[in-house]
Amino acid sequence: MQVTSMLSAGYLEPVQNIGRVKNIKDVEEVDESKQQKEQEILAEEQSLKAKLGNDAKVHTVYHYSLGTDGRRYIVGASVTMKGSEEDLNRVSGGVTQEDLQSKKQEVQDALNENKTAENTQNIIKSEAERREASKQEEKAEDEKEAQAKELENIQREVIAHENAHKATAGEFGGEISYSYTEGPDGKSYIIGGEVPIKFKEGSTPEETLRNMQQVQRAANAPADPSGQDRQVAAKAAALASKARQEIIHEKTETEEIKAEVARGTPIIDPVSREDEQYDVAKDGVQSVRASMKELEVQSLMPAA
Repeated sequence: MQVTSMLSAGYLEPVQNIGRVKNIKDVEEVDESKQQKEQEILAEEQSLKAKLGNDAKVHTVYHYSLGTDGRRYIVGASVTMKGSEEDLNRVSGGVTQEDLQSKKQEVQDALNENKTAENTQNIIKSEAERREASKQEEKAEDEKEAQAKELENIQREVIAHENAHKATAGEFGGEISYSYTEGPDGKSYIIGGEVPIKFKEGSTPEETLRNMQQVQRAANAPADPSGQDRQVAAKAAALASKARQEIIHEKTETEEIKAEVARGTPIIDPVSREDEQYDVAKDGVQSVRASMKELEVQSLMPAA
C-alpha cells in the first residue's frame, strides 16, 4: 500500500520581491519566517517516519523558495510512504490509493457536472441568440412592410392630386407625368407627379377671365395644393384681375357713350377747314372714321 502526504501547502508561495521590502528588519523577518517554516516541515516529516515503523519506505520531494539572503528554504514537501496497511493507518493525514481514486472520481464527477452545466448554459445562450435573431428579422420585415404601405399611401395621394388637376383643367391641362422610386419590396411606387397648365388668353377680356378662372380652379383642385400649385393659382388670379379691369374699362366707355347719346350731344366732331388746308386724303380718312362712329352710335339708339 502507498500513501502520499502533502506537508504544508505553502510550498507554492512566490519568491519575495526584495524591491518591496522596506528595510533590513523586514528582510530579516521574511527570512526568519522561511526558516521557521522549514523547521516545521522537517519536524513533520520526522514525525511521519517515526509513526510508520522500520518496514515502511519513505520518499520525500522538497519544495523550495529563495530567501532574501540568497538561500533556498524548504517551504513544502511531498512524502510518499509504502508499507503495510497497519503501519500506514497510524499516519494521520495520509492518503491511501483508494482515497486517491475516490478523490479522483469525485473530481471527475464534478468536472462532468460542470461540463453538463456549461453545455446547458450554451444551449440556453444559443436559444436566446436564435430568438433574438428571429425577433430582429421580424422587426426588419415589419419595418419593410410599414415602408411599403407608406409608399402605397403616397402613391394614392399623388395620383388623386394630379387627377384633380387634370379633371378640372380641361383643355388647359396637359398629360400627367409621374416620378417613381423603388420600395423595400422591389416594386416601383409613384412619389411625385405634375400636370402642365396652359395660360390661354381669350379673344375678349370676358373669355380671358373665364379661362383664368378655370386655371385657378384647376390649380386649387386638390385637397392639399402644393407650393407650385399656389403659384400657378396666383398667376391665374393676376391675369383674371387684369381681364376684369379691361371689362370694367370697356363697360365704362360704353356707359359714357350712352349718356352722351341720351343728352343729344354730338359724338362726331365736325372737320374745320377754315383753320387748315383742305386735304382730300385726310378728309377721306376722317369720313370713314366718322361713318364708323355714327354706325356705332346708331346701334346704341333705342328703336323708334
